[in-house]
Amino acid sequence: MQTEYCVDTSVKVAFEYGYQLIVPEGAVTTFDGDDIPAETINEFYEDIWEERFADVLDYKHIF
Repeated sequence: MQTEYCVDTSVKVAFEYGYQLIVPEGAVTTFDGDDIPAETINEFYEDIWEERFADVLDYKHIF
């Protein structure tokens, strides 16, 4: 699953259904784009989700 497609949609739909989400920081993945590296894409989406649609937490705080 790519961050910018499946994961992003799942996070936003779950939010709309009223779920409280926790996304482990760095636990998403994608491919490098033509101009944007995968790491930048993942960080971008984690920033969008944080405090809007989900809590993006370090895995140490989850387990």
